[in-house]
Amino acid sequence: MKTFKLIILSALSSFFVLSCSKEYDDSELWDKVNSLDDRITSIEEKIESMNKEITSVENIVKALEKRLYITNITSLSEGYEILFSDGSKIIISDGKDGEDGKDAPIINVRLYEGQYYWTQTINGETDWLYDNEGNKVPASGVDATTPLLKVDSDGYWIISYDNGNTYARVFDENGNAVKAIGQDGEDGNSFFDSVEIIGDELWITLKDGSEIVLPIGKQSPYKAVDLGLSVKWASFNLGATVPEELGELYFWGDPTGKGEFMSFEAPDMDNICGTEYDIVRQMWGGTWKMPSENAGLELYLSCKWTRTIVNGVEGMKVTGRTGNSIFLPATGYGLPKSGPSPIQTQRVNIENGYYWVGDSYKDSYGRFGFYFYFDKSNPSNVCHSYNTSFAKCAIRPVKE
Repeated sequence: MKTFKLIILSALSSFFVLSCSKEYDDSELWDKVNSLDDRITSIEEKIESMNKEITSVENIVKALEKRLYITNITSLSEGYEILFSDGSKIIISDGKDGEDGKDAPIINVRLYEGQYYWTQTINGETDWLYDNEGNKVPASGVDATTPLLKVDSDGYWIISYDNGNTYARVFDENGNAVKAIGQDGEDGNSFFDSVEIIGDELWITLKDGSEIVLPIGKQSPYKAVDLGLSVKWASFNLGATVPEELGELYFWGDPTGKGEFMSFEAPDMDNICGTEYDIVRQMWGGTWKMPSENAGLELYLSCKWTRTIVNGVEGMKVTGRTGNSIFLPATGYGLPKSGPSPIQTQRVNIENGYYWVGDSYKDSYGRFGFYFYFDKSNPSNVCHSYNTSFAKCAIRPVKE
């Protein structure tokens, strides 16, 4: 950045030498220089702020991986201080008012094959961050690294993946270098857009539209969320431990979860909710059970569905009339994978969500279980069905 300033001052010095023989009013030129110098100072301050927030995102990833919960939230002039159950803390800056710069990169993370990787969002387009060898840059695990941002002497964003030893330019989705100093106006100075407490969770919305959800206080192993409906919905899928985990895929009517393709036979019942064939009742006990077709339809009709990314995972945020929300990750569904016996399960259509309900019907082709479904843009209803012997779906438990 200092190099950038020296280039400007050097050029001005040459100009003044050539012009010293004539009387010249340089006030307008100096106004422009001072304005540009202020702009550079603003960019330097923004770089410092952005790198601090990249570190905050990194620490949030660590908190998610360690299953930490929030023990205290302190309001600060610049945002919030969040204290975790292991004693660590982070600062979350509130999104500032005003117009954000169009080209300023937003650094975030996404979950890919069980590991978090860094992403960048430029002009509303999100892509992975890649190192010089074309590999995704990990944000978790033993190879995790923390990106650092700077601006080069030509005014372009550059990024480092080796603690600042080397830098490379940041490119948008069209392969163009991203300008940090231009005519787009003032740049935003925070990756974070808003912070909101909903029930016993902290919802942090980032400028790229994704959300981070952190539990406040120690959570119940099986948390029931009141959406203002006839039943309460679990906060995570069967086979998962947190909302963003996909959980397992199951045959309809398999109480053990061990059924195999081509040999599993569903019970000859139209509704298994709360029965011996309900895997939720068998695994979670109490009054937990699979949702009925009516419960799935009620969830679809009475709640607001919003496609989002929570803790790096795509899915649907479902908000009830109480203001509480649950997150349904995009799970895909299971089909038999070619290979030797026992036949393995492969997830397909993983950008969509497929969730069994406890109702089914039988015709000459076999028994078909109902499920509710959502795609990338819209929720659907529960009028879809799969043959219970040839497909597996996720399950979101409910209780009275």
